[in-house]
Formats: sequence, structure tokens, C-alpha cells
Amino acid sequence: MRVPRPQSPVPTTIRTPKQRANGPTEPPFHSRGGMRNERTRDELAGGMTVGEQQRSDAAAVGDVFDDTYKEKDGPKPPMRIVWRNVVLMSLLHVGALYGLVVVPYASLSTWIWTAVCFFISALGVTAGAHRLWSHRSYKASVPLRIFLAVANSMAFQNDIYEWARDHRVHHKYSETDADPHNASRGFFFAHIGWLLVRKHPDVIEKGRKLDLSDLKADPVVMFQRRHYKLSIVLMCFVLPTFVPWFLWGESLWVSYFIPGLLRYTIVLNATWLVNSAAHMWGMRPYDKSINPRENKFVVFSAVGEGFHNYHHTFPYDYAASEFGCSLNLTTLFIDLMSCLGLAKDCKRVSAEMVAARVKRTGDGSHKSG
Repeated sequence: MRVPRPQSPVPTTIRTPKQRANGPTEPPFHSRGGMRNERTRDELAGGMTVGEQQRSDAAAVGDVFDDTYKEKDGPKPPMRIVWRNVVLMSLLHVGALYGLVVVPYASLSTWIWTAVCFFISALGVTAGAHRLWSHRSYKASVPLRIFLAVANSMAFQNDIYEWARDHRVHHKYSETDADPHNASRGFFFAHIGWLLVRKHPDVIEKGRKLDLSDLKADPVVMFQRRHYKLSIVLMCFVLPTFVPWFLWGESLWVSYFIPGLLRYTIVLNATWLVNSAAHMWGMRPYDKSINPRENKFVVFSAVGEGFHNYHHTFPYDYAASEFGCSLNLTTLFIDLMSCLGLAKDCKRVSAEMVAARVKRTGDGSHKSG
């Protein structure tokens, strides 16, 4: 049974009617550099402060949990297995297991290249499809967006447009029939099963109603969507295989099964663990009324995405964690891009807001560092 959630008019606050009448109870979030929601000379058009504008932007993304949604009464629609996906996923994992067999035959250079491909693939999902395009938690220049789109094709987890649409639906209707990978249906479904069956009708319906105009207006996103099949062939399979064979004489067999299939399968499962393990096991220091947890193993495997109770509480925070770069290679990458002038307007939650939320809705497990 899903835990009832208190109503939340904005993505950061769970407040009672009495609290709403008494005004704000938490200081709002700010951009990096200490910018707070105060009346300054830099007020935005229409009299909105920077913080108020950021709150409006966060809500406009469509990743705020919708507690007005009610699951339909009566029997659930029948589960329809997509046998093509079952066969392809089975073959992929068999190929990855064989990749483990040929591991002793790979050179050190091939292992380094495999790690590089893993990190690039992961960034295409975490820094790209997730934090940039799904949540708009920071802004990226055209060169950075192109790199992240290419990296996303190397990850091969649906194109950016479809990934971001499904992820916004996931946040808006988390742990309901409208959630694409509803964790209340069990670990297997949340991990991989949701890809092996037809989507629940509510997932399709709610996805169609989202405002995705920001994605449609991004030429990088739409270019990748138009040329997605070619891009995944080149980036996910051809390039990882070709480089070791051409540059240091690795066999095509080893190049295909290790930097190709094994690396790809590991990236997939690392991402899926965010949907499954991080929704089931771990602490809930920020909001005990929701399923997402803080899971250190997922933090490590998914390059910083395992601070999941924090992320679902504050989905617009570019770091997806209270602790910045600590155990968070994705945040470290975005910070580096910011230093190079390729990323900006990185949204961050203030320490005061985090402390207020921990005190009000946390499970008592919060640690300060």
C-alpha cells in the first residue's frame, strides 16, 4: 500500500492549511553563489525575486508530485508482455556474461577505454537526460549539450525527449499506476520488468498531457531524436569496439564484448538500480512519507544518483544531493563545466531549507556530512 503524502503546493514544501495561512516556513532555494530569495535591485520582471522565479521554473518542469491523482477502481488492466524486448534483453545479458569470460584476454588499455566509455555513457544519463533535460536544474551551453547528447546515445536508454518525458511522469506520479517503473509493483518490475511489458494506460495518458515545449524547442534534443537509431549504432557499439581494435590492436571479439556489450549492460543496470534499489532500501532523512531512499551502493554505481530521498524531495537541485561533490562524480563534472563557462545557473537548495525539511518530515536518520 502506498504511503499517503501530505499536499505540497510547491516541489519543496509540505505544508498544512494553517502553515500556508501563516506564510512561508522555509527559506527558498538559490543559485550557486549564495543568491537568496530576497528583494534586491535585481528583481525580475513582474516583481518576482530570483528565488520566486526559480520556484516557478521548477514547478513548470512538471516534476512536482501530483497528489490529486487517484488510481482507478476495479481490476488492473492485463499485463501485456513485449516478447521482442524479452528476447533482446536476454541476449544482451547473456552477451555481457560472456564478456566476463573474455575479461582475462583484454589489455590494460582496453580496460581503461571501457571505464572511459562507462563514465561518458553515465554522464549522458545523469548530467544530461536527468539533471539537465528532465529537471532543468542548470543551463548548458550548446557545446556541452552536444557532448551530453552524444554521451546519451552511447548509453542507449531511449532518446533524450522520451527519457525526460518518462522521468517527469515518474516524479509527478511516483509509486502509482501512472509511474512508468512503479516500485510498489516489486523490485523486478521497477528494475527491468517495466521495459518488458506494455505501459500502463495511465502512464501513456499522463505523459501525453505534460508540457514538453522546452524539449521540443531544444534543437540538440530534437536532432538526436531524429537521428537516434544511427547515433546509438555508432556511439554505443561501433565506436567502443573500433577504438581498441584500431589504436592498440585489441581483437574485435574482445573489443565488442567488453567495451561494447559488458560496458553497456553495466550502465543499464546501474541506472535501473536508481528506479529499484533506491526506492526500496536505505534511509529517508528528508521525507519519510515517500519511498525513495538514500542508498550508498547506488550512489557509487550510478555516479552520484543514489541520494534519492533528497532528489525526490528537492528535484530541481543540480547536485541531487545535500553534500555537493561528495561521492558524486556527476556534480563534480557539472562544477567543472561551470568553471569552464560551459554550464551556469546551477540551482541549489539552501542549508536552511534542508534543515527545516529534515526537522519537519525526515525519519531522524539525517547526518550533517
